[in-house]
Amino acid sequence: MPKELYIGLMSGTSIDGLDACLIDMQSGKPQVIAVDSCKWSDTEAKALHELCQSSNDEIEKEGKACVFIAKKQAFLVNDLISKAKLKNEDIIAVGTHGQTVRHRPKLNFSKQLDLGPLTAALTGIDTVVNFRAADLAAGGDGAPLTPAFHQMMLKNDHRDRYVLNLGGISNLTVIEKSGKVLAGFDCGPANTLLDLCCRELFNKPYDEDAKIASQGKIRQDWLCELLDHPYLKRDFPKSSGREDFNEKTVKKYLNLVKNKEASGADLLATLCEFSVRAVIDEIIKIKQRFTSLDKGDLILCGGGAYNPLIKQRFEEYCLKLDLKVLRSDEVGIHPSYMEAEAFAWFTYMCINGKPIDLTHSTGAKYPTILGCICPASTGRFVKSRIK
Repeated sequence: MPKELYIGLMSGTSIDGLDACLIDMQSGKPQVIAVDSCKWSDTEAKALHELCQSSNDEIEKEGKACVFIAKKQAFLVNDLISKAKLKNEDIIAVGTHGQTVRHRPKLNFSKQLDLGPLTAALTGIDTVVNFRAADLAAGGDGAPLTPAFHQMMLKNDHRDRYVLNLGGISNLTVIEKSGKVLAGFDCGPANTLLDLCCRELFNKPYDEDAKIASQGKIRQDWLCELLDHPYLKRDFPKSSGREDFNEKTVKKYLNLVKNKEASGADLLATLCEFSVRAVIDEIIKIKQRFTSLDKGDLILCGGGAYNPLIKQRFEEYCLKLDLKVLRSDEVGIHPSYMEAEAFAWFTYMCINGKPIDLTHSTGAKYPTILGCICPASTGRFVKSRIK
């Protein structure tokens, strides 16, 4: 059978780099052919972080960012195809998530910086962008989108499954044994506050292997204040971002550390615990609501899945919840490339005109076809119309 090749690109809320995943859809289910990634340069990362907050001359800054994002995407796509010993014309389409800089579902928009026509021009491959807009138009939050992918890839006939992506923000998908998605929503911060404090206090992009946090102690007074955040009191469906969890959330604690009135290690330890508790508290509520849920698996993916302190704390809490904690590579999906693979699949669904049902997670009123197609001049879309 001829291969049906698609590439998905993902840059998350943490703004640590760009991930790419090449899949083959000939069997009807994604088969990963190759993965690749690249880091944002310090200048690029700084520009993207700044665009997550209001500032002067945002339109100019946004335009420049869209150009360097598209160029970086094209570089990574071309590199991935070369490493896979393929040609660009072998790829049906590329799907790019872009870089989220605003997520305002209550105002009916979510802004991902991207420039699909430039990526298409630099690769010669049809490029799909703006995946969240159709869900928002259907009355959904536009996030999280991945529960539909989690359902297809990770449902289990014998065990309930909780799939937890620990990126900048944590999002949880709950799949019962029947394969039905009971819920999919953002729980709270995963790495975004941790990484922010690492940049501010230790001039590091993140706390590798939780080396700093492991030296600290959880400040229960801070933890209680953090767990009182209004977002955590909302019922699902709900989605979050830096609009809810940002420097204001931790400003008080950062100032105490900078004034040498508290420990930076204690702050990171407390934020690790906050990330875990925000999820555990939601799982407890889910199990109370859906009494059919029994023993199951908590499957961790995203960058936070590699944080040994966070994983340890999940294991300790989940003992009482009859949940076994696994990293997604233990069930066949690379933790760092789960979302890139999902966007490759979304791209396949868009190109083939197949709607995705996210009514159970985003609150959309009906299934939608996600994404907008930017045809390349030598891509499949144009070629299919040449008589």
